[in-house]
Amino acid sequence: MPVFDATPDLASLPLVRDHVLPLAADAGLDPAALPRLDLVLEEILVNVANHAYGGRQGTFEVECAVRDGQFCCLIRDWGAPFDPLAAPAPDTGTTMEQRPVGGLGILLVTTMSDHCRYARTGEANELTVCFALRHDTG
Repeated sequence: MPVFDATPDLASLPLVRDHVLPLAADAGLDPAALPRLDLVLEEILVNVANHAYGGRQGTFEVECAVRDGQFCCLIRDWGAPFDPLAAPAPDTGTTMEQRPVGGLGILLVTTMSDHCRYARTGEANELTVCFALRHDTG
């Protein structure tokens, strides 16, 4: 599948959606799972746009593949090293007023996808999120 590259700003989000969601549907992702994929992509890309480059110019890539019965998206940026999967889990037992800002997006990504993996490869952050493909039983 082709790699999609863009600048890390919110204007790129519709372009990423227009690229990734049809690939996921063609790969056999259950239509009911497409909104989860869309929300996960949005959360990751908003974080890349807002945090990865600290106001500097940059780029990111989205590379999609089907492997092991899953549709996977690898989101790669060359911003500051950050492993979102190593961040502490937010305390969801407190009120909104008691919680520090941030952290809920990572929880959303990890609970809405079926598999997440982070790697720092050279100078790149690589976050892979996967969604199980439907299995026809008939």
